[in-house]
Amino acid sequence: MTTPTSPASTADIDIHRLTALADVMLPAAHGMPAVSDVKAVESYLPQVLGWRKDLHQPLVRAVDALDPSLFTIDRLSALHEEDEDAYVALTTAVAACYYLSPVVRELIGYPGQVAKTYDPFAYTEWVAEGLLDPVVDRGPIWRETPG
Repeated sequence: MTTPTSPASTADIDIHRLTALADVMLPAAHGMPAVSDVKAVESYLPQVLGWRKDLHQPLVRAVDALDPSLFTIDRLSALHEEDEDAYVALTTAVAACYYLSPVVRELIGYPGQVAKTYDPFAYTEWVAEGLLDPVVDRGPIWRETPG
């Protein structure tokens, strides 16, 4: 379960520039919208950076280093070589923003986290067949920690 966090400031990130980069990374294709079509970056970047504060500064470097008018997907490999942290921040933030979009989640059939009930007395078939018997017969094994 994730704990609520405050949205992070994105004042030092050029959202339009990042969105243009993101559209190259995740363009509209195969029935899926582009990042800009669902306003993923502007809607969810503060939330993503609130969860992952460590991405903020490398993301600023990535956005500043890449020119959207010249950017191609091949440029990601060069960014990875030049500044791995910036590459990780860019790809992580873009993907996270995109998949937080309710439109995208609906299109891929992801309902979000769903609570599942568990009945500890309901045994699966492989337990009934005795597949765990060797483990049970062996008994508990562990090492006591010092102190």
